[in-house]
Amino acid sequence: MSKSILEKNLEAMEKWYPAFADLIREEHETEDPTNVMVETSWDGETIFRIEQDGRQLYLGGKRNAKEPIQIWSERVGEIHKYAPVFLFGVGSAAYLKDIIEKSSKEVNVVVYEPSIHIFMAMLENIDISKEIEDRPIAFVVKGLNEEEFEPVMRGVMTLENMSFLIEEIHPNYRGFFLEDILEKVKKVQRLVESEMVQFNTQKKLSMNMAQNILRNMKYVCEGYHTKLLLKAVSNKDAAILVAAGPSLNKNIQMLKKAKNRLFILAVDTAVKPLIKAGIKPDAFITIDAKKSPDLIKIDGAETIPVIAPPTAGYKIMERQKAKKIFYYDGYFLPYSIYFINDKVLPDVSTGGSVACSGFSLLHKLGYETIILVGQDLAFTDNKSHADGTFEEKMPVMDTEGMEMVKGNYVDKIPTRMDLRIFLNWFQKYIHDIKEANPNIRVVNATAGGAYIEGTEIRALDDIIEEVCKNVPEEINFTERIEALESEFTEEEHKKAVDYLKNVPKDFEDMLKDAKELEKAYQKLGKIGKSGTVEKKGCLKQLKKIKKITTKIEESEEYQLILTCIPIADYIIRSEYYFEGDTIAKETEEIARKGKLYCEVLEECITLLKGLSEETLLSLK
Repeated sequence: MSKSILEKNLEAMEKWYPAFADLIREEHETEDPTNVMVETSWDGETIFRIEQDGRQLYLGGKRNAKEPIQIWSERVGEIHKYAPVFLFGVGSAAYLKDIIEKSSKEVNVVVYEPSIHIFMAMLENIDISKEIEDRPIAFVVKGLNEEEFEPVMRGVMTLENMSFLIEEIHPNYRGFFLEDILEKVKKVQRLVESEMVQFNTQKKLSMNMAQNILRNMKYVCEGYHTKLLLKAVSNKDAAILVAAGPSLNKNIQMLKKAKNRLFILAVDTAVKPLIKAGIKPDAFITIDAKKSPDLIKIDGAETIPVIAPPTAGYKIMERQKAKKIFYYDGYFLPYSIYFINDKVLPDVSTGGSVACSGFSLLHKLGYETIILVGQDLAFTDNKSHADGTFEEKMPVMDTEGMEMVKGNYVDKIPTRMDLRIFLNWFQKYIHDIKEANPNIRVVNATAGGAYIEGTEIRALDDIIEEVCKNVPEEINFTERIEALESEFTEEEHKKAVDYLKNVPKDFEDMLKDAKELEKAYQKLGKIGKSGTVEKKGCLKQLKKIKKITTKIEESEEYQLILTCIPIADYIIRSEYYFEGDTIAKETEEIARKGKLYCEVLEECITLLKGLSEETLLSLK
């Protein structure tokens, strides 16, 4: 007995995704209102006619089904060998088949189908077994495994292959499924935006990150970290996070009622307007590597405890006379001085903005009620920040063309790409912490701004009055923080200092390795230029390159190097997608990029060696 088309397709599919094939075999209850009729076009192709609420639509040309695909294929053009390809709508699989036929097996193809009925009709009537048996095609189907879209998307896309991205919507899907498809298209676009923002930020900060870490190490050695704050703050009551959104000016005076009652944590940019209003926050948090110290340059700010990762701007840290409290943000050098003393530098979740880190910190301190103030994440009254932050009177911006999102007090409010990314972070973080602890309460007392899912909107004076009833007496949080004792004993502090004083020597050894690496690339280049690549000699140099590269990358200081050379690192990683006309040309190109990388690497190591000598050898 011959196998059905469905069984052929599932057998081909389960080679790559057995769980998905099993899922398809199960019976599913679905709310999909799409009815699918299988027909044959005048030119002999199997096509689908679909119906929803009395409306009908053909997913392939009724008369001529082949020609539109040829035209579409020519428009899409050549598909790069390592391109991520997203096809929104599978239809009768004609467009999918064309993509598979014209692309190499290395191409990652993701198909999102908004109708489970169309998807099942395709599997039951169109034999795609030959196309999918030799390569993994990722199918994501609404009503079946829609939750897999984001993990799949992140799995197939990298910074290096985003420039080859192809997104195609099945031509006839817009009529019935536009909203579903646009939601997924936006997820892809947001990932691209987020990765590019991160990469561009890394380029801008580059040397600043390493410089800040090295210059801040003398403060990290003092041994104060965020977990010690548990001894100084009362986490039984509410805490307030004050951001510098434009609505802050509307209710800033209300914060006086909370002073010495609730722990008030400010973001760095909110410090000046707070002090001008007669409110001194109990601590402030800063994260930006290039944040101007002028943003907190006001009498009284220097006596406020500061919370920061070691990468925060060292000029701000130098200005502060109060306690400097650090948390781990992924860099090994600050973490290592705790590790060698059998201690842990605690972390804080980051979402890209200082307010994200501040919110995570308050959650990790155990507060079950967190009040947000000035957390607009949008252009309230068409302003970007509160008055008194960057300018005494912040200008009104032209917000025409900006994305509109739901507001707290208006239907729609304009926002910017980076603010939307932070908004998404807040919503996901709040969802996750509430799922783990339903008692968590996040109150948005921002007098404007974007609506944050999972928050309770309240007027600031009302929520302060409510929660302060549970605070029997005043607490001077700043005094308590200043009274904290260091995590390090005198002996542990000395051990940390001795460790750091050896860092310049490590950079010196790394520089020697980098010069050897450059020589290996030069020899590889000569082999490529010869035009006749001799396998033994080529392999010898490649093995040497791998050995030296591994040694450099395993160095404890290599992470600091990476903060300085994101562009050079990108060159090397994107090199994997280069293919020349001949092996000799490829070898020559690898050598060229390798030498370029080595030049930047050596320059960076030299700079960091000098900076580490300046900042670490004088530690006591």
